[in-house]
Amino acid sequence: MKYSLLHAVPPMGTPSALKTNKDIANDMGFLTVDKLTLQHTKYPNIFGIGDCTDSPNSKTAAAVAAQCKIVYRHMSATLKGKPLTYAYDGYASCPLVTGAGKCILAEFDYSLQPLETFPIRQDRELYIMYLFKKELMPFLYWNLMLKGYWNGPAIFRKMLHLGMSK
Repeated sequence: MKYSLLHAVPPMGTPSALKTNKDIANDMGFLTVDKLTLQHTKYPNIFGIGDCTDSPNSKTAAAVAAQCKIVYRHMSATLKGKPLTYAYDGYASCPLVTGAGKCILAEFDYSLQPLETFPIRQDRELYIMYLFKKELMPFLYWNLMLKGYWNGPAIFRKMLHLGMSK
C-alpha cells in the first residue's frame, strides 16, 4: 500500500491505579466528573483534568490548560467551603498542519461550535497559524503551561474580540 504519511499511535488508556478503582472511575476506567465543574460526581474533594476524565471534551493540551484554571479555582473554593462558580466550556484547540507553511487552528467548545481566539476567520489554511503552531505553541507549552502560568487563551480571546460575545 502506498502512503505519504504514517501516523502510529501507541495503545492509550488511563493509569491502572485509576482504571481499577471502580469507586471513582466509570466502567471504561475514566474518572467520573461533572463536565462543567470537573469535580468528581461522588466525592467533592476529587477533581480531574485531561485524558483521565470522562468529560466529553476533545483531549488536547489546550483543553488541559483551560481546565487547570477551573480546577484551581474550584479546589480553592472547596477548601474555603465556598460554592463552585466557574464552568469549563469544553474549550479545545487542534492546530491542523495541512502542508508546508499551512495550518488551520481549530478551536471549539463542547458543542463543537467555533470558539476562536483571533478576530479573523480561522476555518482556512493560514501561514500565520502555521507560525503560531511552530514558534509560539512550543514556548507556551514548555515555559508557561507546564509551570502553571498558562491557562489557555480565554483572556486574550476576550481582549481580541473587544469583550464581545466570545
